[in-house]
Amino acid sequence: MDSRQGAVRLAALAGLTRMRLLLLGKIEGIQRWAEDIASDLRIDGHRAVIFPTRDPRLGKQVERALLSPTLGAPLAGLRARQMRRMAPDMVLAVGGFDAMPPVLVQRLAAVPGRPPLVGWIGDIFTKDAAPLANMFDLLVYTATGMLELHRRFGFRPPCAYVPLGATRALTAPPAARAPMLAFVAAASPHRRDVLAGLRAPVALFGPAWQQPASGAPDPLAQHPRVGRRVLPAELATIHAGHLGVLNIRNEQFVLNGLNQRHFAPYLQATPVLSDAQPDIENCFDPASEIIVWRDPDELEACYAALRADPARATAIGLAGQARVLAHHCYAHRVAAIAALVDAPYRNGSGS
Repeated sequence: MDSRQGAVRLAALAGLTRMRLLLLGKIEGIQRWAEDIASDLRIDGHRAVIFPTRDPRLGKQVERALLSPTLGAPLAGLRARQMRRMAPDMVLAVGGFDAMPPVLVQRLAAVPGRPPLVGWIGDIFTKDAAPLANMFDLLVYTATGMLELHRRFGFRPPCAYVPLGATRALTAPPAARAPMLAFVAAASPHRRDVLAGLRAPVALFGPAWQQPASGAPDPLAQHPRVGRRVLPAELATIHAGHLGVLNIRNEQFVLNGLNQRHFAPYLQATPVLSDAQPDIENCFDPASEIIVWRDPDELEACYAALRADPARATAIGLAGQARVLAHHCYAHRVAAIAALVDAPYRNGSGS
């Protein structure tokens, strides 16, 4: 099939007919974006196969070799042959441009009769990404601010906004909730500064939050910590076992969009306290489905109010759960992308 035929088939995908999706993305990382997309689609009977572009279980030198133009070429050839055998309806590359091997994308893009090739970008990028960006038929971004970057840098493919989401595969039974927020995340200077100024305790999870050496200053002493990697099966249990989930943007990657932490806790009906992001109102009602804070003092006040009124936390969690299950699971996102990918071919502007 040629890519226009693939796009016609994808028009039916918006109605969630059975599909075959080939995913390119990092695996076994903190975010587990590719794995979460695949697991959510499989719930509805779709076939989703992941071709890993990065695997932290490998050594960094091995990873770099597999991403290189020379040593990566045989692997890219293998993936192209596997793609032809699978005959997917769409190839969806997820992550940042810097995590997508150009040799692989170029080889897949050159396969005769290939399906539409879509990039779903979640990290800030520069103009240097143009050669790779222009290999795709469509680019979708997890933050509206990235659309402006796309246009400013003159990237050629059509673009659209499609936020992150949640997978229904990660759930946990109801549990008694500890009267504190949980924060499962990587560390960054901004996140440390916010937490250092917060008097109320937050349960911190992740290897970056290990206790300092004995006798060293500890600006986060008020916060209990589990200083190790959280397994995917544990994440839902953590969400279900806390009053709410804290969200602080990672200033190193986030422009103005939402991360998976805005969506996943609601599968356990756990409310999210998020710093203000322009894209929040595209996904949630701040009056009833999420708590938004604008500075550390407001966070302190919002946290205190939530601890004083657990019934309000329950109401927000249930409202957010209804919203996520109805609109923000990854099956919804892939259906939205499938509907978008047909548009360039209908109007004659597809590559």
